[in-house]
Amino acid sequence: MSGLEPKVKNISAEILIVGGGPAGYTAGLYAARAGRRTVILQGRGASRLSVGYAIENYPGFITIDSNELLDKFRKQAEHFGAEVVSADAISFSLSSDRKYVVTRASFLEAKAVILATGKPVLKEKMIPGEERLLGTGVSYCATCDGPLYRGLPVAAFGSSDQAAEDTLALHQLGCQVRWIPGEPKEGQVPAELLEEIEAKKIPVHWQTKVKEIVGEKGVEKLVLEKEGREEELKIAGFFILRESLTSPLFIKAGLKLDHKQCLAVDRFQRTNLEGVFAAGDITCGGMQVVTAAGEGAVAAMQAIIYIRKKT
Repeated sequence: MSGLEPKVKNISAEILIVGGGPAGYTAGLYAARAGRRTVILQGRGASRLSVGYAIENYPGFITIDSNELLDKFRKQAEHFGAEVVSADAISFSLSSDRKYVVTRASFLEAKAVILATGKPVLKEKMIPGEERLLGTGVSYCATCDGPLYRGLPVAAFGSSDQAAEDTLALHQLGCQVRWIPGEPKEGQVPAELLEEIEAKKIPVHWQTKVKEIVGEKGVEKLVLEKEGREEELKIAGFFILRESLTSPLFIKAGLKLDHKQCLAVDRFQRTNLEGVFAAGDITCGGMQVVTAAGEGAVAAMQAIIYIRKKT
């Protein structure tokens, strides 16, 4: 040993929350306010709220900046005693009575764990222009942002059944929507959804690749490629409706996924592992800030009950 190796910090908690978004901070607020030693492992990847956009459907605010709301969540959790640690989890051990989460600089131990990591988007899979225009025309939630584009031309991108359902939702909201499914696998989208899209005369761009999202202050158009030829599609909003990319670390830890590859939970936010709960977009529930916060509150209350019964 040279003495120069980084020291690993041991952190102990009763309730450990992995994720620093609306679900994670709300869970932290409830757990800490109940007097439980609470640690929130806030990953270095930014919450979707940190992009900075106007939220018009969070109760109590006519409109509020997403960054401001996220900051309020964090400060309220810290006010009641939750400790926030900024690091990414690299390993989970969740099957025993004592749960362990490891980062590159710390070893965290807890009696109960709440997973609230959000729905990740891998940067290497991003479309050129996606990250730059996120929040200014690019959206990941049709029901959240669809009302902003009522009467305007938009495109929905994704090959899952959820993407097809969200395309129909955008149509119902009054958007002039086009669907770009890319190259869906046979049988991936139920026939009844395809029939409904056809009946509503929603244009579908089959076997089409989105090469770039173009715009200065907001989305202006897409550059599409089909059969080797490029074309442009003028739009005001672009909804990217990917399948949930659940971390393989969860699978390795023994957590069960549902048919959409989201963390499977019951109505009490319990996973298949005792003492492990999940909340927010990682469960693919409501996919909105208010539902994420609600699930975080439920998860924390159930974690508190779980610990009380164990002691």
